[in-house]
Amino acid sequence: MYILKKTTEAELNRVQVNIAKELASEKIIQELYEYIFSTRGKKTRALLCLLASKSSKIKSNKRVALASVIELLHTATLVHDDVVDESKRRRGMQSVNQVWTNSHSVLIGDFIYSKAFILMVKLNISSILDELANATNDIARGEIIQLSLFEKKQCITLDDLLKISYLKTGRLFEASAKTGAMLASNSKKEIKIFGLLGKALGTAFQIKDDILDYESRLDTGKTPLKDFREGKITFPLYFALQNASTKDKNFLLKKLGQPRLLKKDIKLIHQLIQTNETQKELSGLMNKYTNETLKYLNQLKHHPCYNELLYLINISHIRKI
Repeated sequence: MYILKKTTEAELNRVQVNIAKELASEKIIQELYEYIFSTRGKKTRALLCLLASKSSKIKSNKRVALASVIELLHTATLVHDDVVDESKRRRGMQSVNQVWTNSHSVLIGDFIYSKAFILMVKLNISSILDELANATNDIARGEIIQLSLFEKKQCITLDDLLKISYLKTGRLFEASAKTGAMLASNSKKEIKIFGLLGKALGTAFQIKDDILDYESRLDTGKTPLKDFREGKITFPLYFALQNASTKDKNFLLKKLGQPRLLKKDIKLIHQLIQTNETQKELSGLMNKYTNETLKYLNQLKHHPCYNELLYLINISHIRKI
């Protein structure tokens, strides 16, 4: 069984402490911070950065600082996403824009972003600053592309969805792994491998997250059919639309984006997602990116965190070890 080393767990805890110190400020900011970070999550991206940066040459403080930047960037995108999507819940709790207002969410998101960039500058490594600045820009670009494409509904292609998944999710995974390897002063070849691993892992992570949206289990932390109610065509719905009859396809497109759904509608939506054809295509896509992740990981067997990277793949739910 693959587990994290105690030293890595301690570093991950220090990321939380570091973020608390950096965001300590006026009362309202403190309240918003404490609410946003009251559910810690797995910090998958921060952990990926910590593992990729593992080296006897680099002090732990620098690695924790970089992982803190990654976590701040990720958190800022979540806060902004909830405003764009008009989401009511995040990680099983009311979203910030529901407890306060959209204005609070946008501004605290901006505040968190700016703190991340302050920490980036303090690291004083231009290649890392360049990579993370580009990644942040790509994430915003992905949101804009998604917003534009989802208005077209039937015109969305699989390539469109893969592009959005990369920009919105895979890109920060890629940057987390790549900048971690940069910090460790690894070879250009190893930095590239880590980047490709992060990109594949992030894409697989997004595919799995899309699948979870159509599972009604409460332990996923997601509102069932959240993406569907928000009008998003994600991988499960894309394949279901490709495989559905004209009647069922029209039903799905008619109900897509409706916040309130009848029980009979929810049941039929689930049935159309769970068809053998759709599940086979989803499984094939998941396997493709999971295998890519493992392919790049196999090129890092010499790395001191190889077993912990296997653990990370496990907790990302893209593969059961």
